[in-house]
Amino acid sequence: MPLKIVVLSDLTKSLSSALNKLMGKGIDKALILELKNDIFRALLEADIQIDIASQMASNLQERALSEKPPQGITRRDHMINIVYEELSSVMGGKSYPLQLKKKHTNLLMMIGIQGSGKTTTIGKLANYLQQEKWKVGFVCTDTWRPGAYDQLKQLGDRINVETYGNPDENNAIKLAMNGIKHFKDEKNVIIIDTAGRHKEEKELLKEMKTLDKKINPDEIILVIDGTLGQSAYDQAKAFAETTEIGSIIVTKLDGTSKGGGAISAAAATRAPIKFIGVGEDIKQLEKFNPKGFAGRILGIGDMEALIDEVQRAEIQPDEDRAKEMMKGNISYTDMIEMFDSMNKMGGMRSLLTKLPGGLSANVDDNMLDMSKDTMKQFKNIIFSMTPSERDGEVKLGISRINRIARGAGVELTKVRELIKQKKMSEGMIKRMMKGTKKRGRGQSQNPLDMLGGMNLG
Repeated sequence: MPLKIVVLSDLTKSLSSALNKLMGKGIDKALILELKNDIFRALLEADIQIDIASQMASNLQERALSEKPPQGITRRDHMINIVYEELSSVMGGKSYPLQLKKKHTNLLMMIGIQGSGKTTTIGKLANYLQQEKWKVGFVCTDTWRPGAYDQLKQLGDRINVETYGNPDENNAIKLAMNGIKHFKDEKNVIIIDTAGRHKEEKELLKEMKTLDKKINPDEIILVIDGTLGQSAYDQAKAFAETTEIGSIIVTKLDGTSKGGGAISAAAATRAPIKFIGVGEDIKQLEKFNPKGFAGRILGIGDMEALIDEVQRAEIQPDEDRAKEMMKGNISYTDMIEMFDSMNKMGGMRSLLTKLPGGLSANVDDNMLDMSKDTMKQFKNIIFSMTPSERDGEVKLGISRINRIARGAGVELTKVRELIKQKKMSEGMIKRMMKGTKKRGRGQSQNPLDMLGGMNLG
């Protein structure tokens, strides 16, 4: 099964199905009750805890019955806006950045259960912070898991981050204190990796509490596995009862996760989700914005996250070519740049979740889940073309396709697949630009400005 951000796709489909019942119907109490029940079921299927799902559904019903739409806004669009606002509220309402101080040694203590992806997330967070010009060091205090130090060191070496630790030392407190002393004068962010814990492991929870008291971290970050489902709530609650959680990072939202369990876990700790992991690559860590994330789920998009990714990836498209591409005129040379940009931004699926109506653009799963290897193969095919073929000046007939396949060392079907992907990309951009024009210019993050004429299905 291809990797997908299921918290987006499955919940999007369920909510879209519920909201599309509003199309062409008079909205009365019976329809509002039906919508409430449909959304309640959709939230439960996404593994959001029953109390939270029930409260959100009740809020929707109460607001839908009591609020009047603003002037010029249809009842249907107002209902969608209510869903958007309540979904944002469940996920924290607003974004919260890491509170790091430049002229200070910032101590970040990472906690989580074993297997949550904590060590990998430490690497992603360090990579993210390095891009923001922070000087990062790792301290390994995990004395319980064999190979913990070696794993963290390998990760650190990969992104040029020094790791402090001693596999022969069994005292986690001593390791932490010595590690902080080691980095004190040369790093302004020290990330402290702790042993993976379970809510039933009282000894490990006690060690975590002692570590917190001794090193006094600036922030404790709980790493939650997005695949845990509703059990994430109990895990998070046990951690929150032991120590003060400052923020949450949700991992594995690219796998078979429904994701709602992590949202429930954030509610259990009363701590904000600050980052989400949406892929295995070291770069695939995103700042979490509840409003933008709710927009992705509803198919409205998350332009703020898209702009942030473009800036962080340092993508600077040629203005004239960009204008042509926005008309749906894409050359094979343009596709090379598109593949490179998609690699930097986590792939086509990650890109489309951030664009208004992006996942409704009738793009097949093969294109959405195109691997780096496939992109590399496609680039080799393009490099086997003549300049006029790459620029789209001549049609690729069978003789040209045969020659290109031989030059790239691939089957004919692979060249035809690339041709198909080009046509699909052109069609997708034309449909999306057509939808954008319908919605008008100067859009804001207010979904009421973005919903006109949009089919959510």
